[in-house]
Amino acid sequence: MQKIRTNTLTTAEIMLLFFICIGVYLANGETIGSGDTVPNTLLAFNLLENHTLHLDAFRASYFVEKGAFYAFAEGNNGHLSSTYPIGAAIVTFPLYVIFYVYLKWIHFAPSIPLNITSESFELYRIFFEKLAATITTAITVVIFYLSSRIKFNRGISLISTFIFAFATNTWVTSSQGLWQHGISNLALICVIFCLLKANRSSKESQKIWLLLAGVACGLLPGIRPTSTLFAITAIVYSLFTYRFQSIFLLFGLVSALPSITWNLYYFGNLTGGYSKMFPEAPYLFTWDHFQTAFLGTLISPSRGIIVYSPIVLFSLSGAYKVFKFRLGKDEKLICCITIASIILVFSYFFYKVWWAGHSYGPRFMTDIMPVACYLINYFCEVQLVNLGDIKKLSSVILLFIIALLFSTFTQFVGAFGANPGIFWNQNPLNVDFPQNQYRLWDIRDNPIQRHTNALLHKTIIPPTHNAIYAQGLNGIIQKFIDEKNQPINSLISVKLGSEKFFKASLQNTGVSRWFGYESALQKGEVRVRGRFFDKNNQLVKEVRLYVSGTPKQHETTNAIGSISFPEEPGRYKLIFDLIAEGVGEFPKNNVIDQSYEFTVIMEDNRIYAQHIQVLEPLKSAKVSETIEIPVIVKNTSNFVWKNAGSNPVNLSYHWLDANGKVMVFDGERTSLPGSLPVQGLIKLNATVKLPQQPGKYTLVLSMVKEGVAWFNNRNAHSLEIPVEVVSR
Repeated sequence: MQKIRTNTLTTAEIMLLFFICIGVYLANGETIGSGDTVPNTLLAFNLLENHTLHLDAFRASYFVEKGAFYAFAEGNNGHLSSTYPIGAAIVTFPLYVIFYVYLKWIHFAPSIPLNITSESFELYRIFFEKLAATITTAITVVIFYLSSRIKFNRGISLISTFIFAFATNTWVTSSQGLWQHGISNLALICVIFCLLKANRSSKESQKIWLLLAGVACGLLPGIRPTSTLFAITAIVYSLFTYRFQSIFLLFGLVSALPSITWNLYYFGNLTGGYSKMFPEAPYLFTWDHFQTAFLGTLISPSRGIIVYSPIVLFSLSGAYKVFKFRLGKDEKLICCITIASIILVFSYFFYKVWWAGHSYGPRFMTDIMPVACYLINYFCEVQLVNLGDIKKLSSVILLFIIALLFSTFTQFVGAFGANPGIFWNQNPLNVDFPQNQYRLWDIRDNPIQRHTNALLHKTIIPPTHNAIYAQGLNGIIQKFIDEKNQPINSLISVKLGSEKFFKASLQNTGVSRWFGYESALQKGEVRVRGRFFDKNNQLVKEVRLYVSGTPKQHETTNAIGSISFPEEPGRYKLIFDLIAEGVGEFPKNNVIDQSYEFTVIMEDNRIYAQHIQVLEPLKSAKVSETIEIPVIVKNTSNFVWKNAGSNPVNLSYHWLDANGKVMVFDGERTSLPGSLPVQGLIKLNATVKLPQQPGKYTLVLSMVKEGVAWFNNRNAHSLEIPVEVVSR
């Protein structure tokens, strides 16, 4: 009876914990992902709807325009694949089957096809990404709790589980988007749980637990390659601990086969799409870089683990205890996993992009959170004995409580202030660009502050939508300077594809206070608007400079930004003025001219370059026949290929006879489905009309910018295909 009651209680605890996590993680109503997570959110839908693993349909998708096409990579076999590992898609596939059935049979109708390449599907993609991330992270938290309960009492286990779930990037990263980190944590904690169970099971049960641990180990490299360290550690631990029994763990490694097969099939190597993303090693082994990455990962205001989750410092005490009592099976396991975590952390100190791109807090450190939080169990076991007696609370416990509260606060504001707080990464300047990485160390404007302001202004709404406030807005643009603090000439000559730093000096001459980018308002922020007009006075493009601070009347401030210029050569007017974003322009003042004008000359330095690959060989065809040849086209030029306007870029061809004489110069045109960015890929079916006479010919495929030039006439390498044309 006692055993039944205990089992019932444990089940109730698990269900309660699971649903608390689900509720908290979903409460902000936001998905915090990126282009990195796109393929893993589409693979299951693509298989179930289009009945293929190839992602070819996405070559002409809205992701090209959206700027997320970098997440797709051209495979060596001519098919489009994922740049990133597919392990997350494999693990979440059962969930996506449920999502698909819901969309197909309940939300829509079985007869209505799902257009997963359309922008209209983005709403569903993002929603189900968040739901999949939330469910898998909640399961991870539950398994973490069960792993803790194997060795520690309920109170200690609940404390460490709370820390793992809500005081680390498990909340803001793992539960909010289908990042690799969250699914990797799920596999890692499954390995730890299974091995802990194996340590205290009979020989027969041990085999099952080792097999399950092997399955989780096999998944790790395919989820996140850096997590291979944990898989290797678990294998080594098993070999030394279980000897011949460890063969069952090795049997479980068969789970690695889908990812290995995928990488070999598409890319011919074990690293998969990363071989396309990183033609050079992504690590930099220099002392200067190590120092920067070391300090940045630990204490920078934007990514420091000690800044965002100071609670993990208490894992050091737990690590000491584990190393001290490492003779036990459990402690040996945790000791080995801890060493793997330390090696992984040190590897990030040499990683070129140590700040993890656009994210909130120490995203890369999410990988080690199951281990760090498990170590906190050992700290709590020693230190929290007198937690109920206030008189006996030590300074260490008080520091622990303060660190826990602050760590939870940073995750809370990170989750609920994400929209628009996450724009810290790009506004006012993109932190991924080397010249802007000083922002990673900015104490006055850091992600925690920006997210806090965003959350605060959702609660206390500023008066930016008030008509009286809008009427009180006024100001003047005094001057512009560049990154060297030199005045910017009124005549600007730049090359295509370039960007230029602008800094404007401003004065608030109105009665209404301005709200700058630090306020994280987005709508209602005062910004400097730049508009490009062509020779026909048609608006071509808009840009923004971001105003700093909250200046009152007569106070001065600055606005900064990196301006990207129009994509076509020519002469333009660039006119700057002041606006309240999403509210409107400043009221016109007849006394003071509020605008500032430049003349911009875009030099025609276009490099015509292309890469065309035929997917199916064409050896012979019949005279006068019109055929379609599947090809992959890559934009290796330095400008965007527009598919519309006065000079669109199309795919065409020439026909040469056996002597190299041009028989047909202007071939049929094949249009691009949309604009193709630099380094963008697209699959096209090239429409080709065969010559009227039989014989041996050469088909020369090339892009053409209509009314300007053929690419192959501008030194671009064309594709030449020998073709034998036969009689009908």
